[in-house]
Amino acid sequence: MKLGIVVGHTSYRTGAFSQYLNTAEYAWNRDLAKRIESQAGDVQTKVFLRDEGGIAGAYYDSDNWGSDLAVELHFNSSDNSHDTGTGVLYHPDSAKSKELATLLCQEIRAALSLPDWPAGTGGVVTPLQAFGEQRKGQRSLTAGRAPAALIEPFFGSNKNDCQVAEAKKDALAHAVIVAATRAWESGR
Repeated sequence: MKLGIVVGHTSYRTGAFSQYLNTAEYAWNRDLAKRIESQAGDVQTKVFLRDEGGIAGAYYDSDNWGSDLAVELHFNSSDNSHDTGTGVLYHPDSAKSKELATLLCQEIRAALSLPDWPAGTGGVVTPLQAFGEQRKGQRSLTAGRAPAALIEPFFGSNKNDCQVAEAKKDALAHAVIVAATRAWESGR
């Protein structure tokens, strides 16, 4: 199985900045991507950045490499420092995307022990359900050939979420590999 790992945002548009992690999404998730690669075992992984060709370019490269599944890495942020939780976005027209998102959410929640986000959804949502008409993440979920999911494992604006995510970053990386493997094996 080939797992494409797309790091959200770019070196010049770095995403949300977390005062508790003292870094932005892009840098934190580049490190997470390296940890996923180091724990991949028999899973072939490759990291794709959006720096050169944006979302379309990263997924084009992922497709050309032959990704069977793709996971895009982010973390959430809010003006309300009490917002918390794990959410995973999927494309509503792809059963495999939803299955991947469901397994990712299960494994990430087990690793981090954070509640589901948005509350009451089980943490597995479409961009419309998560962000309303803004539909953040929609392009990422439709840009490539491979079924994709976009993870928002914690809130960078929540001190406790950040402490948990930083302390359990290797467990989070492992959760991504386990979930992708389970999704791949269920379709064989």
